[in-house]
Amino acid sequence: MADSQYPYPPDRFDDEADAVTFHGAHRAEEPFWRQNLLYLIIIGAAVVLLVVLLFIIGGMGGDGDERAEDPTTAAQSEGSEAPAEEGAAEEEPAPEPDLTTPVTVVNAGGINGLAGTWQGELEGQGWEDVSVATADNLQEEPVVFYRDEADADSAQALAEQVGAGEARQSDEYEAPITFVAVSEPGSEGEEAEG
Repeated sequence: MADSQYPYPPDRFDDEADAVTFHGAHRAEEPFWRQNLLYLIIIGAAVVLLVVLLFIIGGMGGDGDERAEDPTTAAQSEGSEAPAEEGAAEEEPAPEPDLTTPVTVVNAGGINGLAGTWQGELEGQGWEDVSVATADNLQEEPVVFYRDEADADSAQALAEQVGAGEARQSDEYEAPITFVAVSEPGSEGEEAEG
């Protein structure tokens, strides 16, 4: 169908033009990657940067941190060295623990009867008031907590007996002293003692 303003008579090209719906010159659509080239470059650069940072961070953490191989051993040795150096410099005898202070043994190792085993062990070492409980979550390292500063010396003595490093003050537990046990007696604390 020729335009009324078109001065030339219709020819075969006009017939083909009437058969198709598009008129005029059309370019092919650009491919997806070309339309979004800027975004693809930014995403690629971010991925490369992330990988490089992970390698750098991983390299820094593995060389200087000896605890990465065995976190419990290094932490315990660091905690036990500092009091030994202080004790040598001051030459003061360690205060005697008050064995009448109530102690709660919390089974945080997931071993059946663990708290009861420690209860018998501590009572055999002279602790008079030892009760047991079970933790909601498993722990990896043994810890001794105390509520009041007055029980700090007794808690530290207990921590040394059971191989738990430094006793920590906390209001998380109701008992004056709480021992969070993760392994059987003799596997950590008793070896450290004798």
